[in-house]
Amino acid sequence: MAYRHFSLKARLRFGTILLVTLLVLVLAGLNLHRALEQTFSDVQERALTNAAQIRDFLLDRIAARAAATVPRPKGFAQTKALWTNIIREDRQLSELLVKAVANSKLVFEIYLTDDQLRILTASNPAHAGGLAPSLPDYLTLQKRPIWERLAEILTRSQDYVIAIPLGEIGKAQELFTIRIVTSSLLIAEAVRPELLSVGTVSAISLAVSILYAYFFSNLILRPIARIGETIDRIAAGEFSADPLRAKPETPEVAALQSKLGVLDQQVRGARQDVVAMQGNIEQLVERMESVVLLFDRSQKLLIAGRPAERLLHRPHAGLTGLSVTELFPASTPIGSAIETALQFRKPLTDFLVTHELLRFLLSLDWSEGRLLVTLRDAESRQQLASHLDLSARLTAINRITGGVAHEIKNPLNAIAIHLEVLRSRLPADDVETQTEADIIAREISRLDRVVKGFLNFTRPVEVKLESVDLVPLVQEIAELIAPHAAAPGIQIVARHNTPQAYALIDRDLFKQAIMNVTLNAVEAMPSGGTLLLRLIAARSAVTVEVSDQGDGIPDDLRQKIFQLYFTTKAGGSGIGLATTFQAVQLMGGSINVTSQPGFGSTFRLAFLADSVAPA
Repeated sequence: MAYRHFSLKARLRFGTILLVTLLVLVLAGLNLHRALEQTFSDVQERALTNAAQIRDFLLDRIAARAAATVPRPKGFAQTKALWTNIIREDRQLSELLVKAVANSKLVFEIYLTDDQLRILTASNPAHAGGLAPSLPDYLTLQKRPIWERLAEILTRSQDYVIAIPLGEIGKAQELFTIRIVTSSLLIAEAVRPELLSVGTVSAISLAVSILYAYFFSNLILRPIARIGETIDRIAAGEFSADPLRAKPETPEVAALQSKLGVLDQQVRGARQDVVAMQGNIEQLVERMESVVLLFDRSQKLLIAGRPAERLLHRPHAGLTGLSVTELFPASTPIGSAIETALQFRKPLTDFLVTHELLRFLLSLDWSEGRLLVTLRDAESRQQLASHLDLSARLTAINRITGGVAHEIKNPLNAIAIHLEVLRSRLPADDVETQTEADIIAREISRLDRVVKGFLNFTRPVEVKLESVDLVPLVQEIAELIAPHAAAPGIQIVARHNTPQAYALIDRDLFKQAIMNVTLNAVEAMPSGGTLLLRLIAARSAVTVEVSDQGDGIPDDLRQKIFQLYFTTKAGGSGIGLATTFQAVQLMGGSINVTSQPGFGSTFRLAFLADSVAPA
């Protein structure tokens, strides 16, 4: 794989050097093989020649001495004893062995032994009379592969023997043995000049090949280099009319020059079209509500709309050129989803992800090698429609109930006064009438509370926004509701991801909203459980999550819980969550709820973060 990253010049040089190196190594190996085989064969031939000379001389000397011996030996034992004495005592035979060793650079020692391996005579007189040492057979070494033999003689100091037996004519029994000893050191010394010669020739050949590859590649690739420079100028829009005609070139290069001129005109026109098209695309992307990001083949950002600035909190100029991993690290939900899709080369369509407490629908696709990433707000449209509908309902109710409540309250007060007068006039023993009067009084009181709720809900509220640290405020609310949660055995847990979280709120409205939600959560867990108050601070918003472990809210009722007078609790007024919704809206925040029946609900109240905390 790394070879693909080499330049053409580097490949040509590398290929030339590699080819020459292989040829040099093959030729050097063949020459070395021939030299080694010749040397090893010389050892064997020299040994056989010496053995033949010694045998012939020995037979002549034995025949002459035996003829002069009186009386002649009788039997094989006397004959063998006579021959043994002749070999031991014949000085001319000993001198012949010394001369044979001196005339051969590959023979270390020669000696004759009997059938008991006793040395009868030797080129080294000091060894005569002793036992012949046990040495490896040279013929066995000769049969091994040539590279093993070369390693043997270069790395070890070892003596080898070539044994040639002598026996009585006509009999197979061995009487004497001519032992010719050679050494790996002598063989290595004979081979070393050949090794040096082969190594020198190989080194010179490699050096010449490297120089040849360097100059040849420069000569061959010089026109291609100029063509590459021309193409670079075309890509940069700086192509001149005839950049290659300053120097004479081959007909092939001249033809390529002509084609590059045509290509330059086409590239200029294409570049203008691309610039115009990119401008149109950028204008289109700017008008989109969704976050649209277009990356090139190297996964660098090409185009991004204004919504991307708000999502990534970076200026538009600082986004272009950034990679996918720089914009969306793998540790984030969006980055992890994109990394998985890129790894398996699989497009995504409306894949739900979260980013800074907001949920988005992620779509990912490829177009001609370019990566297109689209992020659409999964909740904004639905929440906006729901909030607009709810706001419209509340506004209509405010207009009606504001006047109606005032019209009802005065008659209610009159009815309550006259009822008390009537009860005072009833006989003490008229229990039945007193009971009916008590029922009327309770209903009037309940109706009065409803009217007061109307008036409180429709009364104009003066909102005083200020930068407040929500961490101690949420902790204070947790302590306030603790007595209410103690009776059913509810444990309140308050958590926050930062030591300080400043938001722009109205302190009283904030406490009212959070108290309403937390008290509802307490009432939703009559059998006890854990009530979690979690404060999450992000760059643009601070969110308060209230999670209970109650029965949850069915899907068909979840969109109605913020409507005025809607309640699912026996004896509930239906005003609490509507008041909470109104308070959050007055502070410029948002509220939503997620619920899973049987596992509880989570209310999320988000408020505008104050990026500059007070000193």
